[in-house]
Amino acid sequence: MRFAPAEAQLDCADLVSGPPARREAALGRLAAEAAGHLHRTGFAAFRIGRLRQGVEDSRRLARALAERLRDALLARGAPPGMRLEADKPQQTHVPEGFSTRTLLPHHDGQHCSYLTPSLLDAPEWDPAWREFGTSGYTTTPAHKMYQGIFLAAAGEGLSATTYYDWLGIVHDVIDRRAVPAGDDPVRSAARWLGGNLRAALARQPEHGCPYPSFGAMLGLEEPLWHGLSFHHSEACLTKEDRTRHPAAVPLAGRCTCGECRGEAARLFCHQVVMATGLTWSGFRTRWEVLMPGDQCDLIFGHNLTTLHGGLAGGPGRLIEPYCLVMDTPAGPAYERWLAASWRRSLPEAG
Repeated sequence: MRFAPAEAQLDCADLVSGPPARREAALGRLAAEAAGHLHRTGFAAFRIGRLRQGVEDSRRLARALAERLRDALLARGAPPGMRLEADKPQQTHVPEGFSTRTLLPHHDGQHCSYLTPSLLDAPEWDPAWREFGTSGYTTTPAHKMYQGIFLAAAGEGLSATTYYDWLGIVHDVIDRRAVPAGDDPVRSAARWLGGNLRAALARQPEHGCPYPSFGAMLGLEEPLWHGLSFHHSEACLTKEDRTRHPAAVPLAGRCTCGECRGEAARLFCHQVVMATGLTWSGFRTRWEVLMPGDQCDLIFGHNLTTLHGGLAGGPGRLIEPYCLVMDTPAGPAYERWLAASWRRSLPEAG
């Protein structure tokens, strides 16, 4: 297991000590530090839980920090249309027969929130291709740039958030497949990923999935890996999926590494092997970073340049999403922000 570095886990003691001016300054300082971590490493955590303030007081601190984080990102060049969206609380569903659940890597709001090329790197890209599905999704229709959760209750189990460096994964797959990089490897990677997404969109009438799957984004061509998008590791194939994708049925019985629990996990393991050359177990060893969470912590991730999941969350875990979103991911400011995000930085504020 590899845990998030200590510097990305921000101490919030100054938010409740000293005069009001000091607490106000601490809000700005912590938000600025988190903004940097989100682009350098893809994640940051505000350790509010260690203050032992109670849920209501902690929630107010979390809301204030999320608003200040938005301000800090805007000051460093994020699009001015970005706003804070507080979504409804989410209970943790644990599939029958299991005591905890594990979420596989995903982007929040994946029907309209996933990494795409910036027009600065791929002028032929159409911003309309940043929406993959218009029905069947479970979150709001806003484009989620930064994904945050306030952990109202940690619940049973390890209850850790997992992060995966999507930029690193994309570049690693390109290197493994010897895709020509050109003079600008970042621009080439963005165009390669964009081509895979366009192909997946064009084939949507065939595969019927409202989300771009992990395999489709990494260029797999088999309809099976376009049509199945996995979330809960322990989930079983639905009757509809078994009928539409009969080739998935025997694959769900055993995976390549032989360690995965749950039909979805075993299928995802096969998909990961085909896309990256690593089993799901090997992929986790290479890419997974654990961000532990105490009750009342606020955890943020860059929702486009990282994937995230959840490890061993119990049924008592309760999260409240705080996302920084745009209603329409387009325009010069968004394209500058996106191009900089591909390069693990923020644009200069204009």
